[in-house]
Amino acid sequence: MLSLICGSISSVLLCAVVIFAADSAWGQTSPWFVKSIHYEPLGAAGFRSITGMATDPLSGETYILDAGRHAVDVIDSAGFPRYSFKHWITDKKDGQRSAGEPNSIVIAESGEIFLTDFFSSRIDVLNIRGEVIDQIDMLAEVGWQGPSVRPEKLGLDAGGWLYASIGGGRSGVLRHRIDGGPTEVFIDASAEKIECITGMAVAADGRVGILDYRGTPAVRIYDPSGKQVLGFAGHEVAPGDLSFPVSMIFAADGTFWIADGLRQAVKHYSSDGKFLEYIGGFGWAPGNLRYPSALTGDGVAHLTVGERVGRRVQEYVLPGALAAAEATSLSPVNGMASDGTEQTAAPAVASDPETER
Repeated sequence: MLSLICGSISSVLLCAVVIFAADSAWGQTSPWFVKSIHYEPLGAAGFRSITGMATDPLSGETYILDAGRHAVDVIDSAGFPRYSFKHWITDKKDGQRSAGEPNSIVIAESGEIFLTDFFSSRIDVLNIRGEVIDQIDMLAEVGWQGPSVRPEKLGLDAGGWLYASIGGGRSGVLRHRIDGGPTEVFIDASAEKIECITGMAVAADGRVGILDYRGTPAVRIYDPSGKQVLGFAGHEVAPGDLSFPVSMIFAADGTFWIADGLRQAVKHYSSDGKFLEYIGGFGWAPGNLRYPSALTGDGVAHLTVGERVGRRVQEYVLPGALAAAEATSLSPVNGMASDGTEQTAAPAVASDPETER
């Protein structure tokens, strides 16, 4: 599976509250509330293999890519399934359609939806009904073509640059202006000594984060000119290390959240790359994770995590959303109430995130 990667209930509202204060060998767990868990997309028996997610900046709807069902599912801002559509791949030669396996998605403020598929060398531009209205062939524009070369993870900045990580016989990051203009090479993986890109994120200001499954540092941050400005995390057993980084977001406060698909955790780092805390722990309970694979949210008030093996999407409410009145009404446990009194401890939901490495 790893060589392949490098080679190429409805909505249930919960009142689960988990706040930890103690440090462990893996660092401090982040205070959070599980707002809702989604098991079943609209009209389907359940998710099968979640590969990507994105939030519509205008509607607040969450788009979930399920490669196992060849589908894109939409959950509205209230947490209810709203829409679902299949993603199809059209053969260039004979025009025949076959079910695709969507990989990554971003949504522009103009409403355009950009999507990559494991079986396509082009980026599809979709309307809200899931219909392909255009395609972008970044690879052809820069001459990075080959039978196994394809765009994988996507990112979009506020200036209108669409970024795509490239996997297969050629590796790196390309970018293309969505309002027109040529595609250009942003990062050549071989030149930067990046060994295996397994995830990418783009901040509104144009910074690009690269997740490297094999190389060190595991996380690299580049400025809009393509210069590396930060690198952090290794692949050992320290709390801040990452065994299999698969998804990343730039939080609104300048910090980073990164999903580790083997340690069953989503880890939080400061703006200078220092490990702060984690959420997760292996298990089925609310808040636990089973192979997290996709992230979305602002990373300050809310964080949404998709699980590949857990086959669910969990919405976490983070401390940025917990005003004093709201925290009091939710009666947090294992922590302090807003009036400063200690709360009665309750059984922990999250467990230690150490699993196979």
